[in-house]
Amino acid sequence: MSSFGVFGNRTSCAGYSTPRSAQHESKLRVHTSAVQFNTATMSTGAQQPKRARTIDAFFAPKQQAKNVVGVELPRQGAAPRCATLDTAGGGATNEEARNPSLEAQQPPSDAVLVAAAVQAAGPPVAAAEGPPRRSPRIAGRKRTAPEPVAAATTTDAETTEANTIPPGRCLQGGVAGATSGDGAEGRVEEEAACTSASEPLGAGGTGGQTELQQQEGGGGGGAAAAAATAGGGDAVPAAEDDGLTPAQRAQVAANRNRALARRVVAEAAAGGSQPSLSSLLVEPSWREALVSELRGSNLRQLESFLHTEWVSGRKPIFPPKECIFQAMNACPFDQVRVVILGQDPYHGPGQAMGLSFSVPRDVRPLPPSLLNIYKEAAADLGWEQRPEQGDLSSWSVQGVLLLNTCLTVRQGEANSHAKRGWEAFTDAAIRVLSEGRSGLVFLLWGNPAQAKASLVDTRKHHVLKAAHPSPLSASRGFFGCRHFSRTNQLLGEQGLATIQWRPT
Repeated sequence: MSSFGVFGNRTSCAGYSTPRSAQHESKLRVHTSAVQFNTATMSTGAQQPKRARTIDAFFAPKQQAKNVVGVELPRQGAAPRCATLDTAGGGATNEEARNPSLEAQQPPSDAVLVAAAVQAAGPPVAAAEGPPRRSPRIAGRKRTAPEPVAAATTTDAETTEANTIPPGRCLQGGVAGATSGDGAEGRVEEEAACTSASEPLGAGGTGGQTELQQQEGGGGGGAAAAAATAGGGDAVPAAEDDGLTPAQRAQVAANRNRALARRVVAEAAAGGSQPSLSSLLVEPSWREALVSELRGSNLRQLESFLHTEWVSGRKPIFPPKECIFQAMNACPFDQVRVVILGQDPYHGPGQAMGLSFSVPRDVRPLPPSLLNIYKEAAADLGWEQRPEQGDLSSWSVQGVLLLNTCLTVRQGEANSHAKRGWEAFTDAAIRVLSEGRSGLVFLLWGNPAQAKASLVDTRKHHVLKAAHPSPLSASRGFFGCRHFSRTNQLLGEQGLATIQWRPT
């Protein structure tokens, strides 16, 4: 009898082995293969299959990163790894140093991919439409406040112009009364009153001032001197493509001069003094024509008289200080074509505005003399209706000098400033016009105005005389004089533009 022994799951005997089941054979082969693989691995130093599968799973290709800058991102192994690492500021890890083959297999991180894409894309290009797209936040990157967008580069001249404050908008009271129209023309005039004086005044110090301007020490003389250096009779250079008529350009200059006169008064008041008379005449061409009068003793005496009249507590003096020379400031010397002489300003509150026979637009009722002027003009020129307002500024900007023989008056007292020095000054203005110009038309209404005819050279100029338009004398020679159509006829014969007499 044979002897048997049992070892594990196997049955052995001296001569043979008992048959094993198929399941048992399969388990035995798997166990044997594992032992052989472990032995081979220990001898060769290669990675174990389980370890290899773990690394492959960790570094398996991931979902393609989203394109955030408009370029195709590099795929795994498509770009040299050293370039992306250098760009991202990285280096080889300890594991890669032990096994260089991992370097080619390991895909770059999200931060590296984004950095490489930005480098490949170059400077960012703004999208044509739609809201801006936000880039994903990169780990380790600090948020910083966005830098302000730089404004468009401007030249020094543009900066100077942009930083200059238009005086018409800064003066107390604005530029009320400076405009003479509504709609498009009114906007032009309103803008001109503020912007036309925005040029840097007195640039270059006093080097460009005349001797008279440098000698002036009265309050506000600086603004008047700057106005005198602004450039000749044409205060605003004519531009062919500015869309303005000559009258509108002249209105720009008149509003600028009024704004400058307001500045003179404001500067004097800020210093606790009264403005000098010469500083209130800001129109450069008239300052040059009347330089001897502005320096003379007559004006100094008149100025001393007015300073006492302007003292607080006494009767108001008309017109306002900035409007005393409005007739000249609104009608430059070299643009005068017609001269209408009055006597003294209206002495009622709010009526006088520095132009003979003219009142501000909102004054109602109109003065009787002005109503008679409208009545004669309507009969002469065929107006169907007389104007509703009494502002004659539109005459001034066409070259009609509306000059009174006296330029100031005390409230409620007609001729209260007569024989104080104004007559000598206005006589000088008529004289320089007669001597320096030719072809002017002088309209002399009333005996005081007709007394100035001796100052006019009738060989060079035209003189038309009539009674004063006052209700007391209008029927004795003013009505029917037809001076308005006659004036246009004389201008037309010289090839000059006619006057649009209907106020606007």
